[in-house]
Amino acid sequence: MRRDVRILVLGDDGTGKSTLIMSLIKETFIPNVQHVVPEVTIPPEITPENVTTYIVDSSARPENRDHLENEIRRAHVICVVYAIDDMRTFDRIPQHWLPYIRSLGVSVPVVLVGNKIDLRGNDVTNQSLEDDIIPIMNEFKEVETCVECSSRQPLNVSEVFYFAQKAVLHPTAPLYDARDHALKPTCMEALRRIFKLCDQDKDGVLNDMELNEFQRKCFNAPLQQQELEGVKDVVREYNQDGVNEYGLTEAGFIYLHTLFIQKGRLETTWTVLRRFGYGDDLVLDEGFLYPAMDIPPQCSLELSHNGYQFLTELFQACDKDRDGALNERELIELFSTTPGNPWATVGFPESTITNEAGWVTLQGFLAQWSLMTLLDHRTTLAYLAYLGYNGDTREAFKITRPRKAERRRGRVQRSVLLCYVLGPAGAGKRSLLRTFVGKPMLPGYTPTTRPLSTVNTVEIKGSERYLVLQEVGSKYQEELLLDKRKLDMCDLLCFVYDASDANSFEYVANLRREHDLDDIPTVFVATKCDLDPVQQRFDVPPDVYCRNLGLAPPLSISVATHRTADIFSVLASIAMNPYVGG
Repeated sequence: MRRDVRILVLGDDGTGKSTLIMSLIKETFIPNVQHVVPEVTIPPEITPENVTTYIVDSSARPENRDHLENEIRRAHVICVVYAIDDMRTFDRIPQHWLPYIRSLGVSVPVVLVGNKIDLRGNDVTNQSLEDDIIPIMNEFKEVETCVECSSRQPLNVSEVFYFAQKAVLHPTAPLYDARDHALKPTCMEALRRIFKLCDQDKDGVLNDMELNEFQRKCFNAPLQQQELEGVKDVVREYNQDGVNEYGLTEAGFIYLHTLFIQKGRLETTWTVLRRFGYGDDLVLDEGFLYPAMDIPPQCSLELSHNGYQFLTELFQACDKDRDGALNERELIELFSTTPGNPWATVGFPESTITNEAGWVTLQGFLAQWSLMTLLDHRTTLAYLAYLGYNGDTREAFKITRPRKAERRRGRVQRSVLLCYVLGPAGAGKRSLLRTFVGKPMLPGYTPTTRPLSTVNTVEIKGSERYLVLQEVGSKYQEELLLDKRKLDMCDLLCFVYDASDANSFEYVANLRREHDLDDIPTVFVATKCDLDPVQQRFDVPPDVYCRNLGLAPPLSISVATHRTADIFSVLASIAMNPYVGG
């Protein structure tokens, strides 16, 4: 919400614009005021909304036209004043003033102000006023409301500026269509999303506990049981589908906000919307999705205990059939408050643990978020906000120490480890990654056109770590090894070669030799050991090469025959204890 409001008062000369402003400031009628009073600044502590308010007077004289147009462009809201005892000034509003404001390309709320109510007879009713105003409001959607006042008595003077301020801070236009007497689609969509976020058990109803939690979040005060029942009684009276035996339905929640708006309590709905991160355009604010985070150089982010706990509870609430996995429908429902499933870019569901039906398990769900946070923490940050994390989303993360500093200490404390898997085309890198998450080998060979990642938990001495394996196609490996930023993200390099291809080891040995990689823990893996082994065409045998570098000898595995030699625990152990791997 903005912290200042600039109110421009305009209209025909003689309608009492300057007197109206002086009556507000002096709290009494001031006769014979100057033609245009100087700009007035009202400090925030005086206003109910705690915002600085500027009130600007204007002149309708031709010689002041340039100044008037400049002020129209600077205004946040415009009060168009007419004199109740002179209907010509009222007729000029739709004929001159409103078209004139539009012609300048200005689109701000407008409040119509009928001044000098003390000079009107008693024969005019509210209905006749409405009959005059409604056609103008239908033609000019920028008109928020109409207020009648008297600077002489004074009467409703402070209300004029209160409604003007309110039109800026709590505008009607984004929320409500006055012509159709209905919430606008964007407002409906936002309120439906908020309802879903407050429905913690995902049963389609806000029970008393959820309603009170909503009340505390938005207004810092719970409702008494009698008040809760009163709210439901109001809804039940006008909307039978709004309440059932379990609580307030989505239809009832929407109806309540429609009622607030129709009764002029827009600040209630705006308070709710802003508490859930919406701006005046009913789009989630950038600052809400991406709060500033101070991450020291070479450090990275991981999910904290708070983050994992929130995601675990979310998974359990969405697992309606209690089978320990999220099927397609449940996953769609989980992401219904977000722009969509964010995991497509990292190859989900092939990237993590699923059950036999291909549905993500809790283990895979948490692993997937660990992967996402490692590769793109900003996406995780935004999605925690989309998913309704209760509190500051930054509390869902922890900052890790720089990898180089941890390696110098000889022990890595981070919970998520990144291993780049490198090697020649056809060496079996992708099969290794798929085995890691329990996926079968794919028939034939398909070249890697973009980085592929898989993630799973690995137990190391009684504690679990998330290990991310990222395959880099041979076409992109040089580019990766020249990218200092990406190498700084890496905990381990895994060089894979085909034990049945005589030229395979030479490829990985030359790849390592051409780049300065001595400070990164390294493992060599010989794949396809179920096939007839061949002597590698290289200066020295692979085991001698590794021994000369102080590395462990190559691990021999066969994905086809499920002989993996506990490779993933070995990879994680070497990443955690760098000196073990050289």
